[in-house]
Amino acid sequence: MDGYLALEDLGHSEIQAALVVVHLEGAMAAAAPLLLSRLAGDARLIAILPRSNLSAIVDVMQTSERVAGMMVAEDFDMKLLSAMATRVLAGDIFGLDKHVPWGAQIHSFLVGDYQEKSLCIAQVSEFAETMSVRRKYRESIEQCLDEMLMNALYDAPVDDQGRPIFSEIPTKTRISLRVEQKVVVQYACDGKQFVVGVRDAFGTLDRETVLRYLYKCLHSEQQIDRKTGGAGLGLYLMTNSSTGVYFNVLPGVATEAVCTFDLESPKVQIESFGFFTEKIDAAGRLAAGPAKRLPAGASHPVERRQPSASNAGSRVMTAVLGLAVLAALGLVVFAAWPRIFGPGRTQVQVHTVPGAMVEIEGRNIGTATNGTLIVKNLEIGRAYPIVARLDGYEPKQAVIQPQEGDNPVTLDLRAIAATVTVDSAPTGATVEIDGKPVGTTPLVLKSLPPGSSATLVFKKAGYHDATARLGVPGPGKESTLIQPLSVSEELARVRLLSEPSGAQVVKDGQVIPGAITPIELLVEADKPAHFVLTMPHKVPVVFAPLKAPHGANNLELTGKLIDGTTLQLRANVDARFRVAGAPFCQDVPSPFDCVVPPGQHVVEAIVAQAPRISRTVVAKPKDVEIKVKFELGFVEASGNKLVQIAPGTSARRAAFEIGTRRVTVTGGEEGTHQATVVVRLGTTTYGN
Repeated sequence: MDGYLALEDLGHSEIQAALVVVHLEGAMAAAAPLLLSRLAGDARLIAILPRSNLSAIVDVMQTSERVAGMMVAEDFDMKLLSAMATRVLAGDIFGLDKHVPWGAQIHSFLVGDYQEKSLCIAQVSEFAETMSVRRKYRESIEQCLDEMLMNALYDAPVDDQGRPIFSEIPTKTRISLRVEQKVVVQYACDGKQFVVGVRDAFGTLDRETVLRYLYKCLHSEQQIDRKTGGAGLGLYLMTNSSTGVYFNVLPGVATEAVCTFDLESPKVQIESFGFFTEKIDAAGRLAAGPAKRLPAGASHPVERRQPSASNAGSRVMTAVLGLAVLAALGLVVFAAWPRIFGPGRTQVQVHTVPGAMVEIEGRNIGTATNGTLIVKNLEIGRAYPIVARLDGYEPKQAVIQPQEGDNPVTLDLRAIAATVTVDSAPTGATVEIDGKPVGTTPLVLKSLPPGSSATLVFKKAGYHDATARLGVPGPGKESTLIQPLSVSEELARVRLLSEPSGAQVVKDGQVIPGAITPIELLVEADKPAHFVLTMPHKVPVVFAPLKAPHGANNLELTGKLIDGTTLQLRANVDARFRVAGAPFCQDVPSPFDCVVPPGQHVVEAIVAQAPRISRTVVAKPKDVEIKVKFELGFVEASGNKLVQIAPGTSARRAAFEIGTRRVTVTGGEEGTHQATVVVRLGTTTYGN
């Protein structure tokens, strides 16, 4: 290994090296293009930037495929450089053992569908929490893992012709499907660093696509790749949520995406980036590196075989070469056959619910009359989206890849629950099935097996229990059951209606909470009940006392509320009011709002130790509110004298409306006489 401080020290000829590491700072800041042009053979380059800069990372990586990885000087880690160099030189790129120190336990999880993806993310997040990983890092880990899994499950899979399996399938449909090749998830944590990797079994990711997506997100106003199966923004989010991002690809065999998180860094920023590729030669061997398999836990191991020994005799070698030529010719014919004669065709046996309609690639293929449908003339190895539909059942979707021979496909349809709406007259009854309460009417039942029957019992206080037999409709069908309830003998049911509706019900002088017309109420039989309907700015409706017979079930009270004027009755002393001609405004406390119809009304204020105080109020049709305020003061006699309140009634202290008043004073040496006093609001005036 040689080290140089300046580009000039390297001379001007080709650079004969397997790997060049360059620090792009100062005079060397722009050295990458020149260095790359001078590299000989398969030499690779690792560039080190002075500070974190995703845009610069992408720019340098796009310069040449020789650039294997990028690092950041301000967070430089010699171990990280050593690990990256080992992957470049030795070709041993897969697995998390390249990222964590010896002894750190690596955990695995297999994911085959959207539900397992959610379980995997939850398990990894729980593991991170047990390792005391802070919340902000756990959120980044979850985000990156979710993105990597979505790409591995639904973007990576291809058919035998290399066509994306899910490219034309909407996202909502994708997440309901299950892939045949499970995705391998590995994760580990040593307390200082958390690492998570996702590996698929297709190896379709290429370097140019990754860098193009990142460049677009960095420089384009339209950052999100909106086409079906697009990645784009997801890759960009990964590089902004992790410390290191690496892609390891064995074309046509496996792709592994790895994200690392520096748990000791004060902020999350990209510090290293790499794209590493292994290649297989014409003989099925890796172009470089020792013989070994992919890391344990993968469902698609790849044998890395060493070339056979070369010490055999010339005849053996000649025979081997001859066989190799024949094998190569055979492979050429085999590979060219589909292009010359077209792909092979086969058929698929679809097993599903009798009567279900089967669609392939959105086209109606036929109906599985007896539960089986033979679909012929399907291309071998091609991926076909298939769906079975039947009224009353949830559609079942899948993706099939027909092979030679039998291709049975089972699409089990789940019956949509029957819907039964259950109600009672009146509502509010508890419904029981097999002795267990299932709800209160009105309610909707969807748990009953389609086509079955059930016995329902209705229970409501004040009513006799009722039993009904229910026939549950078929799958996806609906039915309604309304059960009338009869009133108990000691009660009666009365229905209160108003025009307009929405009136508050008052019974026996008490407001019934929540009782708004139209409403049905129970009353005690043979006992008078007084009902009043009230509504803001409407004249109350006062019904005659109702004495209901035992078990009455059809009593009805209807009232019409008309617009009125609200008399705002107020007094500065304890008082009660009485409004002539207004039944709902008799002996009511202060303050009180009394709604009266247009016309003349006499309002009387009843005050202890006061003469009769009344006032006449005229309400006009356009009057909404009228304030009626009674203001009083007190007159008190001195010595052993009394103030006359009314003929035959006197008191030491009496209340009068404010103003100048002539009062009668009795007792004392002067006897009964008249006195003029000025009554002031809320105060006491002495009269002699």
